[in-house]
Parts: sequence; structure tokens; C-alpha cells
Amino acid sequence: MLPFLPRYYLSVIVVTLGGSAQFYSYGIVNVCQELLSEWINSTYFERTGEPLTLTQSNVIWSFVVSSVAIGAICGSLVTRTLAEKFGRRNALIMNGVLNVCGALLELLAKPAASPEFLIAGRLILGVNMGLTSGLVPMYLMEITPGKWRGSAGTLHQVAVAFSDWFSLFVGLPEILGSRALWPYAFAFPGFPALLLVIILPFCPESPKFTLMNLGRREESLNAIKSLVEEKEVQPMFRTIVKEAAQFSREGRGTYKELFTRKEFRIPITVSILVMISQQFTGCTAVFAYSTDMFVNANLNIDTARHATLAIGIVYFLFACSSPFLIERLGRRFLSLFQLVSCLIALIFLSTFTYIQQISNHAWASYGSIGALIGYMALYGIGSPIPWMITAELFNTKYRSAAVTVAVFTAWTFAFIISTAYLPFQQLVGVAFSYLPFIIISCISILFMYLLLPETRDKNIDDIVTEIRFRGQSLSIMQPFRTIPSDLAINEGRRLLPPENFEEEEDNDPQQNHENYQAILP
Repeated sequence: MLPFLPRYYLSVIVVTLGGSAQFYSYGIVNVCQELLSEWINSTYFERTGEPLTLTQSNVIWSFVVSSVAIGAICGSLVTRTLAEKFGRRNALIMNGVLNVCGALLELLAKPAASPEFLIAGRLILGVNMGLTSGLVPMYLMEITPGKWRGSAGTLHQVAVAFSDWFSLFVGLPEILGSRALWPYAFAFPGFPALLLVIILPFCPESPKFTLMNLGRREESLNAIKSLVEEKEVQPMFRTIVKEAAQFSREGRGTYKELFTRKEFRIPITVSILVMISQQFTGCTAVFAYSTDMFVNANLNIDTARHATLAIGIVYFLFACSSPFLIERLGRRFLSLFQLVSCLIALIFLSTFTYIQQISNHAWASYGSIGALIGYMALYGIGSPIPWMITAELFNTKYRSAAVTVAVFTAWTFAFIISTAYLPFQQLVGVAFSYLPFIIISCISILFMYLLLPETRDKNIDDIVTEIRFRGQSLSIMQPFRTIPSDLAINEGRRLLPPENFEEEEDNDPQQNHENYQAILP
């Protein structure tokens, strides 16, 4: 039986539905593309008396889609600052207020005949999503005991998958995706965000933030008591106290250290590459343009919308399995499996689309549909890994800075891909528009195979040892050396030159004892 109290479940539900589910805004454009493109064209025709060209229409629509990613880039950059200055809970509440403002702009876009309002609203919602990417997993993992922390971290990605499916459902013409109701479909995220703003103040602040940043020992302990059963209170509090002692001793790592210290070269490279690899599986393009892809597979628009809804359901169901598979199969295996599987699905999708274009065979259209469905299933299995792997590669001192860099990287490439895909598709054709994803995925698989360590059931020292082993293998031009199954800290010291191994042990036991005692009750 899980040792959680009602307030814990309330906190989790509020932040996942009011926070993580805001990724709804990324998917809603998918099923509404034709409808919104017509509205934008007619609006500009009324203003200028001239219709938009196909290129102009594609560029404007690309910015409607990618404005969310632009905002998310900005949001990701200030996540750490807001979380440390105002606290995880208060930052989430501020983020909810921001979401409501963005939703109001989207609601007013049609009455004001202003595509600019639509883009501005999505830009604000993008800032919300960028903040959510860091704040929600951070809050969930800090209010959860260590044994269940990994599963709590994956709840964010499961909620993202649910919101993607739900946006495809709400965007159907039979629901809110009609000419009269589409503003309500776009503004819908404001409702759960408003609930978050109202309810979250009654939930506890992160006990870790309360102790480490504010120094309020009793308040931190009381927060834990309100979240978990009595048997988990002291173990959870002791863990936080130890982290607080380390924090008071070492301070917080800087971005400069991440990119200049030799021992961080491989971890920060892996953190960046794992995000780039996921984006170049083509997920951003599929999430934003799968309806268009189905239309190109000779489905009519109504059938294409329902097919998009179907792959959204497939994605959500397979994403639900990821918390169990991650712990059973490991992060490294599942990440490589996802990359290879998505690569194969993209090759099939490109091939079937090309055959359909040159021969108009009906079976090729079914092949394209099957490839897209298979792609979403395989992508969903490993989708949470990039969002959690960075936190496992770094200790407490450098974790928040590294996560910020990783999230910034993810949203930057999401913006690039979502902006460039449609014009690129128009330039080279649908079948060849998948080639950049295929080529970069091949390169990504090679680098991930060489560099990505397994982090399951390992402490930070074991992970660092494996990273250094892989780094040494590259430096001596033996990148495919097998990792010893019993590789441990002492083995890492034997295999590596002394100058490459920086001790992370406590240098001043007396000072460590004083720091620890200063925080203990």
C-alpha cells in the first residue's frame, strides 16, 4: 500500500492537470490546421484585399505553431531563478496566472479578427510550458519519498501524453473545433490553470526548498507530515537534511562550471544530445502536423482528424507503460530502443509516402498510416527518458543548472523543427521531408550508444565511473569496449589516470559535521 496522504494526491493531481496538461496547447493546432489557416487567410484578405500566397500562408501557420516553442525557450531560461527565489509551489501559481492571461488572448483572437492575438496568446502559453517542463517534475520529485521518486517524475510525461490526446479530441469539429467554437478550444487550458491557482495555495511547499532555501526546519518537517504516512516522515526528512548539509557546504553550481570543468564534458554532452536526439525523431513535426501527413496519405480531412486522434490515444497508452519499463529494462536500453524503432518507422513512412505519390497505390496509403501509428507507439515508450536522464547524471550541486540547459536545448530545437518543417516540406515534397530526421537519428543512435550510461539503480558515483570509462574509451580510440558488469568506483580509479579522476569525498569532516548539526532538529 502506498504511504501517501490525501494532500499528497491533491498536490499531484493539481500540478499534473493544471501544469503538465498545459502541453495541450502544442497539440490543439494539429486537428485545427485547415480551419485556422482559412480564418487567417480570410482575415488578411479583409485587411489588405489580397489573398495570401501558399508560401505566406505556410510561414504564418508555422509561426502560429512554433510560437509556443519560442515562449517555452524563454520560460525554460528563468525556471531555475523563479524556483529558487519564490519556491516551487509559488512559481507554479505564478505560472498558472500567466496561463490564464494567455488563454484570454486566444479567446479574444476571433472577435478581434487578430491572428496576432492568437500568436501572442500561444507565445504566453509557451512560456508557461517552458516553466512547466522544469517546475512540475521538480515539485513532484521533491514532495515524494526517494523510493517512489522516479515514478513520480514520469507522471509529468504521462500527463503530457494525455494532454496531447485530449487536445486532439477537443479539436474535433463535433466538440470545439468548429468555426464558431475554436476560440474556446484554444483557450481551454485557462480553466485547469485557474483551478491550479485557486487550489495549489492549500497544498504544501516543497519540503526541500523550505529547508534548504528558507532554513525553516519545522515548516519543512510539517510539510512532510502532511504528505506521507508517519513511517516515511523521518527517512524522507533525513534525506533532505543530508542534501541541505551538502548544499550549505558546496553551494550551487554555475553554468560556467558545467561547460568548463573537464569531468562534466561527457555528462553535459549527453544531456544535450539526448534532447536533440528526441527532437530529431520527428516527434515535433508529427505532433504538430500529423493531420496534414494523413491528408497526404490520401485520407479526407475528417478521417485524417480521427486518425490523428487515434495515434494520440496510442501515444498516451504506450507512454503509460514507460514508468514500469524504465525500471525493468533500464534507461539506456529503452532510449536506444526508442531511437532505433522511431528511425525504422520514419524510413517506412518516407518509403510508403513516396510510393503513394508516384503510383497512387491504396496499399501505400495504409502503409503510411500504419507507420505513423507504429511511430507514436514506439515513441511513447521512451518519451520520458530525456526529461529525467539529466537529473540522474549530476549531483545536487549541478543538477538544476544542467536540467535548465537540457530543457532549453529541447525547446530550441522544437522551435527550429516546428518552424522549418512545413516550408521544407513544400520545398522538397512530403516523402523527402522526413530525410533530415532519418539522417540525424542515425548519427544520434551512434553517439547515444557510445556515450549514454545506464543510470538505473545506480548512485551518482557509479554513474560517474561509467561515464569516465566511456570517455577514456573514446580517448584511446576504442569506443566499442564492453563495459565491465562489475564496474565500480575502485575499478574506475584503476582504469583511469589519476589526473582524470577528481575526488568528490568530504575534505573537512569536522566542517561537514557542523553543517549537518546546524540543520538537524
